[in-house]
Amino acid sequence: MLSEQQLARFDADGAVTFDTPLTDAQLADLREALDRLFPPADADTVRRQPRCARTADFLEPALVDLMQMPVFEAVAAQVLRAPDVVLNNCALAKTYPTPDAPFTFEQHTDVQYVLADLQARPRHIVCGFFIWLDDVNDRRAPLMIRPGSHRQIAAWRQQQRVADADNPAVRGTLLDDLPPLDYAPPQPVIARAGQATVLTTAVIHGPSVNVDTRPRYTCHLSLKPKGFDVPHSNPDKDHARRRFIEQLRPHLRPNRQHLATT
Repeated sequence: MLSEQQLARFDADGAVTFDTPLTDAQLADLREALDRLFPPADADTVRRQPRCARTADFLEPALVDLMQMPVFEAVAAQVLRAPDVVLNNCALAKTYPTPDAPFTFEQHTDVQYVLADLQARPRHIVCGFFIWLDDVNDRRAPLMIRPGSHRQIAAWRQQQRVADADNPAVRGTLLDDLPPLDYAPPQPVIARAGQATVLTTAVIHGPSVNVDTRPRYTCHLSLKPKGFDVPHSNPDKDHARRRFIEQLRPHLRPNRQHLATT
Protein backbone atom coordinates (compact mmCIF):
# COMPACT_ATOMS: atom_id res chain seq x y z
CA MET A 1 0.00 0.00 0.00
CA LEU A 2 1.10 3.57 -0.64
CA SER A 3 1.39 6.24 2.02
CA GLU A 4 -0.51 9.53 1.75
CA GLN A 5 2.74 11.19 0.72
CA GLN A 6 3.31 8.64 -2.04
CA LEU A 7 -0.27 9.06 -3.28
CA ALA A 8 0.25 12.82 -3.42
CA ARG A 9 3.45 12.27 -5.37
CA PHE A 10 1.62 10.07 -7.86
CA ASP A 11 -1.11 12.69 -8.29
CA ALA A 12 1.38 15.50 -8.90
CA ASP A 13 4.12 13.73 -10.86
CA GLY A 14 2.25 10.84 -12.48
CA ALA A 15 4.72 8.31 -11.03
CA VAL A 16 6.09 7.11 -7.70
CA THR A 17 8.36 4.20 -6.74
CA PHE A 18 7.56 1.89 -3.82
CA ASP A 19 8.77 -1.34 -2.22
CA THR A 20 7.11 -4.67 -3.01
CA PRO A 21 7.30 -8.00 -1.11
CA LEU A 22 9.21 -9.70 -3.94
CA THR A 23 12.00 -11.89 -2.54
CA ASP A 24 15.48 -12.45 -3.94
CA ALA A 25 14.45 -15.99 -4.94
CA GLN A 26 11.37 -14.72 -6.79
CA LEU A 27 13.44 -12.07 -8.58
CA ALA A 28 15.99 -14.69 -9.65
CA ASP A 29 13.18 -16.90 -11.02
CA LEU A 30 11.71 -13.95 -12.91
CA ARG A 31 15.04 -13.00 -14.49
CA GLU A 32 15.53 -16.64 -15.52
CA ALA A 33 12.07 -16.62 -17.10
CA LEU A 34 12.97 -13.54 -19.15
CA ASP A 35 16.25 -15.14 -20.18
CA ARG A 36 14.28 -18.11 -21.55
CA LEU A 37 11.80 -15.86 -23.36
CA PHE A 38 14.37 -13.56 -24.96
CA PRO A 39 17.29 -14.38 -27.27
CA PRO A 40 20.88 -14.74 -26.01
CA ALA A 41 23.05 -11.63 -25.92
CA ASP A 42 25.04 -12.68 -29.01
CA ALA A 43 21.98 -13.18 -31.22
CA ASP A 44 21.72 -11.15 -34.43
CA THR A 45 18.37 -9.75 -33.32
CA VAL A 46 19.96 -8.33 -30.18
CA ARG A 47 22.82 -6.76 -32.13
CA ARG A 48 20.26 -5.03 -34.33
CA GLN A 49 17.96 -4.03 -31.47
CA PRO A 50 19.38 -4.23 -27.90
CA ARG A 51 15.98 -3.62 -26.32
CA CYS A 52 13.75 -6.68 -26.74
CA ALA A 53 10.10 -6.68 -25.68
CA ARG A 54 7.12 -9.02 -25.61
CA THR A 55 3.48 -8.26 -24.87
CA ALA A 56 0.67 -10.56 -23.78
CA ASP A 57 2.14 -13.83 -25.09
CA PHE A 58 3.60 -15.63 -22.07
CA LEU A 59 2.28 -17.84 -19.26
CA GLU A 60 5.50 -18.70 -17.41
CA PRO A 61 4.58 -19.71 -13.81
CA ALA A 62 6.88 -17.10 -12.25
CA LEU A 63 5.26 -14.37 -14.35
CA VAL A 64 1.74 -15.59 -13.60
CA ASP A 65 2.56 -15.43 -9.90
CA LEU A 66 3.85 -11.89 -10.36
CA MET A 67 0.70 -10.71 -12.13
CA GLN A 68 -1.58 -12.01 -9.37
CA MET A 69 0.37 -10.57 -6.41
CA PRO A 70 -2.10 -8.75 -4.12
CA VAL A 71 0.20 -5.72 -3.73
CA PHE A 72 -0.41 -4.56 -7.30
CA GLU A 73 -4.18 -4.92 -6.99
CA ALA A 74 -4.12 -2.97 -3.71
CA VAL A 75 -1.95 -0.12 -5.02
CA ALA A 76 -3.94 0.11 -8.25
CA ALA A 77 -7.17 0.39 -6.25
CA GLN A 78 -5.60 3.24 -4.27
CA VAL A 79 -4.36 5.33 -7.18
CA LEU A 80 -7.45 4.66 -9.31
CA ARG A 81 -9.80 5.36 -6.37
CA ALA A 82 -11.64 2.22 -7.41
CA PRO A 83 -13.34 -0.44 -5.25
CA ASP A 84 -12.50 -3.15 -7.82
CA VAL A 85 -9.68 -3.34 -10.34
CA VAL A 86 -8.79 -5.93 -12.99
CA LEU A 87 -5.79 -6.74 -15.14
CA ASN A 88 -5.43 -4.77 -18.34
CA ASN A 89 -2.20 -5.97 -19.94
CA CYS A 90 1.32 -7.24 -19.28
CA ALA A 91 4.58 -6.72 -21.17
CA LEU A 92 8.21 -7.69 -20.63
CA ALA A 93 11.44 -6.00 -21.67
CA LYS A 94 15.07 -7.00 -21.50
CA THR A 95 17.53 -4.26 -22.43
CA TYR A 96 20.95 -5.65 -23.23
CA PRO A 97 24.10 -3.68 -22.35
CA THR A 98 25.78 -1.54 -24.99
CA PRO A 99 28.43 0.23 -22.88
CA ASP A 100 30.08 1.91 -25.88
CA ALA A 101 26.88 3.49 -27.15
CA PRO A 102 25.85 7.10 -26.37
CA PHE A 103 23.16 7.51 -23.75
CA THR A 104 19.93 8.44 -25.50
CA PHE A 105 16.24 7.99 -24.76
CA GLU A 106 12.79 8.21 -26.31
CA GLN A 107 9.93 10.47 -25.17
CA HIS A 108 6.26 9.78 -25.78
CA THR A 109 2.87 9.18 -24.20
CA ASP A 110 0.83 6.00 -24.66
CA VAL A 111 -2.54 7.59 -23.91
CA GLN A 112 -3.94 11.06 -23.22
CA TYR A 113 -6.74 12.13 -20.90
CA VAL A 114 -8.55 15.27 -19.81
CA LEU A 115 -8.62 16.60 -16.23
CA ALA A 116 -12.11 15.17 -15.74
CA ASP A 117 -10.66 11.68 -16.29
CA LEU A 118 -8.05 12.25 -13.56
CA GLN A 119 -10.61 13.69 -11.15
CA ALA A 120 -13.30 11.02 -11.60
CA ARG A 121 -14.07 8.38 -8.97
CA PRO A 122 -13.04 5.82 -10.03
CA ARG A 123 -10.49 7.56 -12.18
CA HIS A 124 -11.05 7.00 -15.90
CA ILE A 125 -7.45 5.98 -16.49
CA VAL A 126 -5.25 2.88 -16.65
CA CYS A 127 -2.70 2.28 -13.88
CA GLY A 128 0.71 0.98 -14.96
CA PHE A 129 3.52 -0.64 -13.00
CA PHE A 130 7.15 -0.89 -14.05
CA ILE A 131 8.34 -3.77 -11.87
CA TRP A 132 12.11 -3.72 -11.55
CA LEU A 133 13.51 -7.26 -11.56
CA ASP A 134 17.09 -6.04 -11.07
CA ASP A 135 18.72 -2.82 -9.89
CA VAL A 136 18.30 0.17 -12.22
CA ASN A 137 20.86 2.96 -12.00
CA ASP A 138 21.25 6.06 -14.15
CA ARG A 139 23.23 4.05 -16.75
CA ARG A 140 21.26 0.79 -16.89
CA ALA A 141 18.46 1.91 -19.20
CA PRO A 142 16.46 3.89 -16.64
CA LEU A 143 12.92 4.87 -17.53
CA MET A 144 12.91 8.59 -18.30
CA ILE A 145 9.88 10.69 -17.32
CA ARG A 146 8.79 14.34 -17.32
CA PRO A 147 7.01 14.69 -13.94
CA GLY A 148 3.60 16.32 -14.05
CA SER A 149 3.35 16.31 -17.84
CA HIS A 150 0.20 14.15 -17.75
CA ARG A 151 -1.65 16.91 -15.90
CA GLN A 152 -0.39 19.62 -18.24
CA ILE A 153 -1.57 17.71 -21.30
CA ALA A 154 -4.90 16.83 -19.64
CA ALA A 155 -5.52 20.50 -18.77
CA TRP A 156 -4.64 21.59 -22.32
CA ARG A 157 -6.89 18.95 -23.87
CA GLN A 158 -9.80 19.93 -21.64
CA GLN A 159 -9.31 23.64 -22.33
CA GLN A 160 -9.08 23.02 -26.07
CA ARG A 161 -12.01 20.59 -25.93
CA VAL A 162 -9.86 18.05 -27.76
CA ALA A 163 -11.68 15.16 -26.14
CA ASP A 164 -14.97 16.25 -27.71
CA ALA A 165 -13.63 15.25 -31.11
CA ASP A 166 -10.93 12.76 -30.14
CA ASN A 167 -11.85 10.57 -27.19
CA PRO A 168 -8.92 9.17 -25.17
CA ALA A 169 -7.42 6.11 -26.78
CA VAL A 170 -4.31 4.00 -26.39
CA ARG A 171 -2.25 5.73 -29.07
CA GLY A 172 1.48 6.34 -28.96
CA THR A 173 2.35 10.01 -29.45
CA LEU A 174 5.94 11.27 -29.74
CA LEU A 175 7.09 14.39 -27.90
CA ASP A 176 7.24 16.44 -31.11
CA ASP A 177 3.54 15.74 -31.70
CA LEU A 178 2.42 16.69 -28.17
CA PRO A 179 1.25 20.20 -27.20
CA PRO A 180 4.27 22.56 -26.90
CA LEU A 181 3.94 23.17 -23.16
CA ASP A 182 6.53 24.06 -20.51
CA TYR A 183 7.28 20.50 -19.40
CA ALA A 184 9.70 19.58 -16.61
CA PRO A 185 13.10 18.29 -17.76
CA PRO A 186 13.30 14.50 -18.22
CA GLN A 187 14.41 12.62 -15.11
CA PRO A 188 15.66 9.02 -14.72
CA VAL A 189 13.74 6.58 -12.54
CA ILE A 190 16.29 4.87 -10.28
CA ALA A 191 15.20 1.76 -8.39
CA ARG A 192 16.36 -1.32 -6.52
CA ALA A 193 15.51 -4.87 -7.55
CA GLY A 194 12.06 -5.70 -6.18
CA GLN A 195 10.76 -2.14 -6.24
CA ALA A 196 8.03 -0.99 -8.63
CA THR A 197 7.13 2.36 -10.12
CA VAL A 198 3.40 3.00 -10.42
CA LEU A 199 2.63 5.50 -13.14
CA THR A 200 0.19 6.65 -15.74
CA THR A 201 1.57 6.26 -19.22
CA ALA A 202 -0.12 9.58 -20.00
CA VAL A 203 3.00 11.12 -18.44
CA ILE A 204 5.76 11.79 -20.97
CA HIS A 205 8.14 8.87 -20.61
CA GLY A 206 10.40 6.61 -22.59
CA PRO A 207 13.06 3.91 -22.52
CA SER A 208 16.75 4.74 -22.59
CA VAL A 209 19.90 3.05 -23.84
CA ASN A 210 21.65 0.64 -21.47
CA VAL A 211 25.24 1.96 -21.28
CA ASP A 212 25.98 -0.20 -18.23
CA THR A 213 27.54 -3.69 -18.32
CA ARG A 214 24.51 -5.71 -17.14
CA PRO A 215 21.08 -6.16 -18.73
CA ARG A 216 17.98 -4.43 -17.42
CA TYR A 217 14.99 -6.67 -16.69
CA THR A 218 11.51 -5.26 -16.25
CA CYS A 219 7.85 -6.22 -16.32
CA HIS A 220 5.19 -3.66 -17.26
CA LEU A 221 1.88 -4.63 -15.67
CA SER A 222 -1.28 -2.55 -16.02
CA LEU A 223 -4.64 -2.62 -14.25
CA LYS A 224 -7.82 -0.62 -14.68
CA PRO A 225 -11.08 0.00 -12.79
CA LYS A 226 -13.49 -2.88 -13.30
CA GLY A 227 -15.96 -1.98 -16.05
CA PHE A 228 -13.74 0.74 -17.54
CA ASP A 229 -11.94 0.54 -20.85
CA VAL A 230 -9.91 2.91 -23.00
CA PRO A 231 -10.29 2.14 -26.71
CA HIS A 232 -7.14 0.96 -28.48
CA SER A 233 -6.24 2.61 -31.76
CA ASN A 234 -4.99 -0.80 -32.98
CA PRO A 235 -7.86 -3.36 -32.98
CA ASP A 236 -5.48 -6.29 -33.49
CA LYS A 237 -3.48 -5.39 -30.38
CA ASP A 238 -6.68 -4.87 -28.42
CA HIS A 239 -7.90 -8.34 -29.47
CA ALA A 240 -4.56 -9.90 -28.46
CA ARG A 241 -4.73 -8.18 -25.07
CA ARG A 242 -8.23 -9.45 -24.37
CA ARG A 243 -7.38 -12.97 -25.53
CA PHE A 244 -4.33 -12.98 -23.23
CA ILE A 245 -6.46 -12.07 -20.21
CA GLU A 246 -8.90 -14.87 -21.07
CA GLN A 247 -6.06 -17.39 -21.43
CA LEU A 248 -4.50 -16.21 -18.19
CA ARG A 249 -7.58 -16.72 -16.03
CA PRO A 250 -7.38 -20.53 -15.51
CA HIS A 251 -3.69 -20.19 -14.59
CA LEU A 252 -4.49 -17.88 -11.67
CA ARG A 253 -5.28 -19.16 -8.20
CA PRO A 254 -9.05 -19.52 -7.64
CA ASN A 255 -9.11 -16.59 -5.23
CA ARG A 256 -7.28 -14.38 -7.77
CA GLN A 257 -9.26 -15.22 -10.93
CA HIS A 258 -11.43 -12.14 -10.44
CA LEU A 259 -8.46 -10.14 -11.78
CA ALA A 260 -8.83 -11.70 -15.25
CA THR A 261 -12.17 -10.11 -16.16
CA THR A 262 -12.26 -8.77 -19.72
